[in-house]
Amino acid sequence: MMALLDPRAGHYSLLITDDDESCRDSIKDIFEPKGYTTYLASCGREAIKIARSEEVHLLILDAHLPDYSGLETFKIIKKEISLVIPCIFMSGAITKELQIDLISANAYTLIPKPININILRDSVDQVIAKYYGR
Repeated sequence: MMALLDPRAGHYSLLITDDDESCRDSIKDIFEPKGYTTYLASCGREAIKIARSEEVHLLILDAHLPDYSGLETFKIIKKEISLVIPCIFMSGAITKELQIDLISANAYTLIPKPININILRDSVDQVIAKYYGR
C-alpha cells in the first residue's frame, strides 16, 4: 500500500533532536513518508550544527539532552539563525518550572513522553499552518 504524500510537506524540513535513537527514528518514520525532509541529531551541539547548515522549518526537541538542554539548544538556534523558528518540545519529566521556561521562550508546545503519535502529527500540522500559512 502506498502512503499518501502531503503535497505541502515537501516544502518543509524538521530537525528532530533526541538522545534516544529509536525515538528519533520513530519520528522520522512518521514524517518522511508524508514528504517532509528530516534531519536527526542526538544532542544540542549536533542540532545547532545542522541548523547552521540546513534550512529548518520546525524543531522537535527533547527537553533533556546530554550536553545542552533542549531549551538552551532552542535559544542558541534562534539567536544564530535570527529567524522565528517554531519548536515542539518533548519530555518524559515535565515539571511546572519546565513548562514556565518553555512558555517564556515561546515554544509552540510540550508533548509528554511516551509520545502520542496523533498528538505529535497534529502539532506539526498546526505549526506548519500557523507559521507557513498552508
